[in-house]
Amino acid sequence: MRRLAACFVALLAAGTLRAATLSTDLGGVFDDVGVGTRPLGMGGAFTAVADDGNAAEENPAGMAFFDPSDRFATFSHSDLYGLSFLSRDFVAYAQGDQGYTAVGLSFNQLSVSLNPGEWNEDAFEYSGAKQVYGFGEDAWAKLSLGWQFKYLRVTSDLSQDSAGTSVGGGDADGWGSGFGAMLKLGPKVSLGLMVQDLYSTLTWSTGNVENIPTTVKEGAAYRYDPLTLVSVEVREEQGSDVQNPDGMGLSSWHVGGERWFLDGQSEHLGVIKNVGVRAGYYEQIQNQDSGVLTAGASLKADVWEVDYTYEFDLGSDTLGNTQRFGLGIKF
Repeated sequence: MRRLAACFVALLAAGTLRAATLSTDLGGVFDDVGVGTRPLGMGGAFTAVADDGNAAEENPAGMAFFDPSDRFATFSHSDLYGLSFLSRDFVAYAQGDQGYTAVGLSFNQLSVSLNPGEWNEDAFEYSGAKQVYGFGEDAWAKLSLGWQFKYLRVTSDLSQDSAGTSVGGGDADGWGSGFGAMLKLGPKVSLGLMVQDLYSTLTWSTGNVENIPTTVKEGAAYRYDPLTLVSVEVREEQGSDVQNPDGMGLSSWHVGGERWFLDGQSEHLGVIKNVGVRAGYYEQIQNQDSGVLTAGASLKADVWEVDYTYEFDLGSDTLGNTQRFGLGIKF
């Protein structure tokens, strides 16, 4: 995401809007550290957690371990880097397996509002999951598999540079896929794997076809008790290895934790049943970033949960810090 912001700031400073053929380099909705308010509060280390509506995006395999009657909806809005022209919105629905598969639907949009002109990157996703091993409450190891299919779209009216010269427009669309897995070892340990954009392409209005780099996320989570969770994650991205541009290279690492303080049963202030805090850190290696500290908090009632996350960039040349606001519903 900082690559995207930096690119647009540079374009504005130079007074030139270039042809929209670089979504892979700019990042955006197709290449980011995460989308959900709660996952980012934990530094993005959520692949091995994936226990709420964010699972539809972060790792659909987690949906297979929902109670069959569980239904989650989540919404997140992000004010990226404190820049008024950069924002992200994410909405998702996920439900447990009621006999066929667990199901998730999500929409993810990055918006860049320039004057004049706009740039939007959208992803519409269908996710599914199924437990394939370790049935029964006595099973010590349980395994689930998940999958994603998505429609990708870029729309832009930035068809001219500042001198009025045509640069070919900025529209593109395409399809993508991914898969995930989750292994639960007893009640405390879970391991997660997510392969994003296993095969994802964009076809531009100019006729150019662009492959979106594959990202592999590998994570582990440990529940110290029902109220306390810690998790770690590493990511590899296609093209991140300078020595082998077509291969996979380490792109980022993430660590985070979460703590809830109430029992979730008694009501406080007439409605609040739990209060949670979380913190994390992530570093994007391929960008040579200084790292980002994250912190968040939640208020939870019977049906709804309100989340907030603040991301503090440790770099001296930072564009700004990011705030994320989220609302979750369980019904």
